[in-house]
Order: sequence, then C-alpha cells, then structure tokens
Amino acid sequence: MKSPHSAPRTLLFCAIAAIASVAAGAPPVIQPIPWAAPAGSETLWNGTDLTGWVPFFKGGIAAPADFWNAKAGVLHLNGKPTGYLRTQKTYGDYHLHAEFRWVSTPAKGTNNSGIFVLQHPPDVVWPYSVQVQVKAGSCGDFISQGGLLFPAPNPNPTMKRIGASVEKAQGQWNGYDVYCYGGAISLFINGVYQNYVANLPAQTGQIALQMEGYPIEFRNLWLEAATSPSAH
Repeated sequence: MKSPHSAPRTLLFCAIAAIASVAAGAPPVIQPIPWAAPAGSETLWNGTDLTGWVPFFKGGIAAPADFWNAKAGVLHLNGKPTGYLRTQKTYGDYHLHAEFRWVSTPAKGTNNSGIFVLQHPPDVVWPYSVQVQVKAGSCGDFISQGGLLFPAPNPNPTMKRIGASVEKAQGQWNGYDVYCYGGAISLFINGVYQNYVANLPAQTGQIALQMEGYPIEFRNLWLEAATSPSAH
C-alpha cells in the first residue's frame, strides 16, 4: 500500500529536480546547417561588407585591400597576412553560431584558423582570449593565449576536444556553436558536444576570426543572448 504522503513527496522531488535542471542549464537545441540567424539574434556579419569588424595584422600593418571578399552571403578570408578580423563590440553571456569550410588543399602545412572568444585589448597576434580551434584535424580544441590561463586542474595552454572528431571533409560546411556564460565555454561541432571549460578569468570580450595563412570561408555568423549555462 502506498503511503498517503507519497504523492506530495513525489511532487516535491520533481519540483526540486526541475529547479536543479534550470540552475544547471538545459542541453541546447542545435539546428542543422545552414542555420540562419533566428528572430531576436544579432547578425555579426551583414553579408556584404565589414561594418562592425576591425582587421588586425601582424606588425600592425595596414589591411591589404584583397584580404577578404564576399559572395552570396559567404565571407572569404585569404588567410594572409597573419592576423584576425574582430568585432568592434564586446559580448558576454551568449550563444555564438558560425559556419566555416576550407576551400583548398595547401601545398604545405595544414589548413589552420581559429575563433577567438573573450578577447581583450590590445590587438596583438595572440591576444588575451580563448581560441576555439578550427585547424583541420584539431577542431574542438581550446587554446588559452595572451596571458589568459585555464584554471586548475587544466593548467596546460591547450585543452583537447572531448571524444572523436566530427569535423567534415574539406569543402564541406561545419557548424560551430559556442556557448559563453559566466566564465564557462561549451562547444558543439555539427551538433555534437566537443569541449568545455569553466571558471575562466574573463566573462566578456570581443570575438575574432583568425587568419593564419590558409584561405577559409565563413557564413551565418550570429549570436543570441544566453540566460544560463549550457548543459551537455
């Protein structure tokens, strides 16, 4: 026979579990790519020019006119000179969506780029930030750079991705979903959880697209506010 108090206790337990779930964050619902900017989000790249973005190149040289071009909503970065393209604005507590693909096989080396988050001035080749690795074969790694250090027990400058690679072959589009909230970063690649770090010393910063010698293309660059950490 069931206790007459079992129903209230069950309801109480469910309520506590629900509160805990909200506090911890819920697993994100990630749409298949191409994933256009949803209502209420902020489009980071307008599809035609570099309004809202600032280029920086090694040595502080002036931006060459041909370092980028746009066609049909795709941002093509030539990869040279070494540097990055960063947002003018600073962001915190967000879900960043970006899609990228490699467009050619390099004669030497490996296609290499990254997305910098929580970036702080000054503009230098390796700014204070966390690099979300986009290098072919290493997608999903986190790299601390410019003086930003990962907390213990992860003192190494690189945090390897979790699990097997899910990046797609050259010429195919990859979807990156980066959740930055309260000093924590969760990364999903093509809808699959790939990395996580918490207790970072920065909670806000600029966002940058790295140029490291290899042509790369981006599309559907947007972000939306995050109201809780992302579960995974």
